[in-house]
Formats: sequence, C-alpha cells, structure tokens
Amino acid sequence: MPGLKDAIDENDVQLVRNIVGNLKCSPGELEEGLLRASTMGRADCAAAFLEAGVPPNIEGNDGSRPLILASGHGHAVVVELLLLWDCDVMVKGGTEQSTALHLAAENGYLECCRLLVKAGADINSRNGLDDTPLILACCNGYTSVVKYLLAHQAAVRRRGYLDRTALHCATENGHLQICKILVSAKADFEEDDSFGNTPLISAAEKGYVELLRLYLATGCDVNRTSHSGCTALHFGAQHGDLECCRLLLQSGAEIDAQEVRRFTPLMMAAMNGHDTVIDLLVENKCNVNMAAYNKRTALHLAAERGHLQCCRRLLQVGCFIDAQDSMGNTPIFVAATKGHISIVTFFIEQRADLDKMPNNHNSLLHCAAASGSVPCCKDLLQRGFDLEARNRDGQTPIISAVKAKHRKATLFLLESGCDVNSRGLHGMTALNEAVFNNCPYLAKILLEHGAKPDIEDDGGTLPLWFAIDAGNTESIKLLINAGCRFDVRSTLNDTCRPCNALEHAVHKQKALIIRYMVDVYCESAINCLKDMKPVFDGSPTLNSTTKSCLVSLTAEPPSLKTLCRKSIRSSLHPRCQTVDDIASINLPKCIASYIMYEDLVTE
Repeated sequence: MPGLKDAIDENDVQLVRNIVGNLKCSPGELEEGLLRASTMGRADCAAAFLEAGVPPNIEGNDGSRPLILASGHGHAVVVELLLLWDCDVMVKGGTEQSTALHLAAENGYLECCRLLVKAGADINSRNGLDDTPLILACCNGYTSVVKYLLAHQAAVRRRGYLDRTALHCATENGHLQICKILVSAKADFEEDDSFGNTPLISAAEKGYVELLRLYLATGCDVNRTSHSGCTALHFGAQHGDLECCRLLLQSGAEIDAQEVRRFTPLMMAAMNGHDTVIDLLVENKCNVNMAAYNKRTALHLAAERGHLQCCRRLLQVGCFIDAQDSMGNTPIFVAATKGHISIVTFFIEQRADLDKMPNNHNSLLHCAAASGSVPCCKDLLQRGFDLEARNRDGQTPIISAVKAKHRKATLFLLESGCDVNSRGLHGMTALNEAVFNNCPYLAKILLEHGAKPDIEDDGGTLPLWFAIDAGNTESIKLLINAGCRFDVRSTLNDTCRPCNALEHAVHKQKALIIRYMVDVYCESAINCLKDMKPVFDGSPTLNSTTKSCLVSLTAEPPSLKTLCRKSIRSSLHPRCQTVDDIASINLPKCIASYIMYEDLVTE
C-alpha cells in the first residue's frame, strides 16, 4: 500500500497508526509493513504493527525476518523491541540461513550483538555455510565484536565454510589486530582448511609480512604443506613477496621444497617473473637445475612465460641452457612455441644448441608458426631457418600454422614463398587441414596462394569431402569455385561405405548441398546419383525430404542454364576462383556472380 510505505519511510508514526487502526490494509500489507519498518529502523512504526497483531516472527517472500533485518542493519532499538515481543532469537533467514547474531556480527553492530546474546542467542550457532558469528566478524575486521564474542565463550577453533577457522578468515583479510586477539585466545596455528592451508600459508599467499612474523614467533611449522604440496615459501615466491620469502628463509623454510608437480619456490618465482626473488633464493643456495614432473627447469618456465630478465639471471647463476623436458624441448623451443621473439633471440645469442630438437622434430620455425607470431617467424627466416623443414610427421611450418588456426602467420609464410601443397601426416596438405578444422578463412587464403583443391590424403579424402562431412557451406563454396573434383572415394568414415563427396552428402542427408553439387557438376553428379538409386530406393535411413530431392534430381537432365555455366567456367583461366577474379576480365557483375554460383542456395 503506497500510503503505508511512504508513512514508514518518513517515520510518520501517527499516519501509520491511523492506517493500521482504520483497517485500511490487508494482513499481508501489515506484515510487509513490519518488515519494512524493521529494515528502516522505524521502532515506533514497528510497534504499531506489533500492537495490531502482526506476529514478530513473520517471514517475507524472500525468507527475511524482522529480527534478522533489524540486526543486519544495526537497528538496536528495533531489535530490543522485537525481543520484548518474544521474537524467536534463533530464527534463521536469507539465502545463507543466518541468525540475527550472524548478521549483527558480520556487519559489526556491537550493541545488537549484546542484545541478542543477552536474550539467549547461541553464540556458536552455524549458518547455512557453517560459519559462526565469530568467523564472520573476523572476516570483516570488527575488533570490538570479536572481543565481545570471545569474552562470552565464542569457540575460537570452530571451523566454518571450507573448514576455515576464525584465524584463517582474519588472516586472509589481513586483520592483524584481530589475529593477535585470536592468538591470545589460544587459536590453533596448525589447523588447515579444506585446501590444506594453515594460517601461515594463507599469510604468505597474501603477502602479509607482519602476520608471518606473528605466527613464526609462536614456533609454528614453517614447512607445513597444503594439499597441493605447497609451503608458505612457494606462495611467497609465486607472488613475488621478497620480504615474506626472506623472513621464511630466515625461519628455516626448505628452499628446494617440491609441491605435487615437483615445482620448487625458484620455479614459482621464475614462471611469474620475479627476478628479485630469484636473486634471494640463489643467494640462499637453491638448486637452480631441479626439474619438475615434466622435466622442466626454472629456465623452461621463465622462457615459456616470456620473462626475459629472469632468463638472463638464471643463465648467469648456472641454469643449463639446453636442458630438455619430457617432450625433448629445450628452453629456446619452449619460448618459440609461445612466440617470445626476444627470448628466442637471447638464447640464440647465448649459443643454445639448436640441434637438440624436440621429440617431434619440430624446428624453431615450426614452433613459431604454431604460436602465430609473425615477428618470430620473420626473424627466424632472416637467420636462415628452412621454410620447408619437416618434422617427424612430415609437416612443414605452413601446416603447423594452419593446424593452430593462425591467419597472420599462415599469410606470412605463404608470402614468403613456402610450398603451399606440401603433404604432412597421413598425406594431409595445409588446405586439407584448414577444411578439416573448419577454418574457411584459412582455406580461402591458401586457395588464393595456389593450393590445389584436388590433392587427396592417404585415405583418399579430398578437402571437399571434409567440408561436406562438417556441413561447412562456406568451405564447400570455396572449394567448388576453385574447380575441385567430387568423385574420389574416401575410406575415412566407418559409419558408411567408401564414398565420394556427393555420395557422402547423400549419407549426411544434406539436400541443399546435393542440389548445389548437381547444379555445379551437372551430368557427372546426376549419373553418380543414378548409380546410387538402387541403394537409396530401399534405404530405411533416408528421410522423405532427401528421397524426394534425389528422385527429382535424377528424373530430368540438367538444365541448359547449368550446362552453359559449366561450359563457360571450363573455358576460364584456372586462377579465376572469386568474383573479383572474374570481374578482372571485365565481365558484368551479374554475369560474374552467376558464374561463381552465387544464385545457388546451400543453407
């Protein structure tokens, strides 16, 4: 009721009483009025609703309660009023099913906490997330509330959400004074949360040096590990907290501790670019050549992340420049795979062994092409790297760039004169890979640079077959405009017998594509469909739309219009593959569009 809401908002008690007394609103509106008055802190208005018979424990549509709303907003007078009306002090509400004491503690309302505790609220009750009022007060840094709750026997070691204690929560939020209070209250330093983090580890992860000093002074275990095997020193190194790392080392932290991936603090510092922490760890005699689970060293990790200064420092202190990981990659190959040209250049200048190739025999140019870094590819070509080098699978850098779907790198290698039709693994060309990976934008570039659309792979599969299998109409149009064949049979698909591209369109029941191919290939396509007729006539799997399409296409010969188009195209230069190419021979645009099949529908 608008008038009632306005009266509550303006704290017009007399008007509220008049509306309530004259029975001008429904029971539901009276309940909403009490909830609103509790939220706004309008004690006299709330009293009017209570006197009118509204129960103090009513529940709103959102699960809210008057006492919870008043406590969460710090309205101590309303809290006191509701308690006088025998409100249930332990009622829960809201999405987290918190009590009034939870809300008062979470928001730092000391007077509300006092009233609720005095009225019998359970000081150690848990909300829906298992947090106690003490944990919530510690999370948000309300010192006075924390002191009050502890003075009234709040359990300092009780666990809450994710098994965090009050000390965990205060630590994660950097509340030094509260942590000191909890320490005095005998909080346990060695308790871990659901991730295995102790308060010391949490302090190191956040970079709270003073908290580290506080905990280390108590004699807590500096080498305690989380469930991932990380020590406090791992986290300090990961986040580049120099003072934290120094303090932990002075307190006996194991400098070469390995977590579950066998990463050391040095590796953490290297992969995150913290060269000053690297210097500190080296000064304290860390092992710079330790290897992780995949045999990568700190130098591999720094190179992979592109941290040049860290690479410089690690080499200066004795990191092995040609260490190989489990895949045979040395740091320079790892850097090239990520396209970090400055680091690749640096390692070359430092005489990295370029003959130590990865297990897949990728050259640096393969790696750079797969990364998509044109500057890195350009620099390597200028240094004399082979544009046609083949890896263990017979793939050249252009195929690596296409498989990784990098347009700019692909274009650069093509313009640098690479063999666009070289065959790689299973006889796949770059064009085959582009179509197979549903990259028509790469297929277009490759065709424009002389890629042959009719090179089949070792399984007899043409790019057109891949395009039809994926239903990629853009690739289908590109390949057909390039004059590709359709009649080579592929053995790739186990779900249907060996078939050519048109037959596969029938198997996939792509009626529009079948019509398109008939309009392009004319009598050759129709004859192919006629040869299939005994098969599809009795096929239980073909739907009615596809069968109707096949019947209509095989019933009549191709139109004169389609035959004329086929004849005109066969007389054109083979490089006329786009509308722009056709336009270059001064044909009207409408004729050019017709010749390029733009009047045909494929989707």
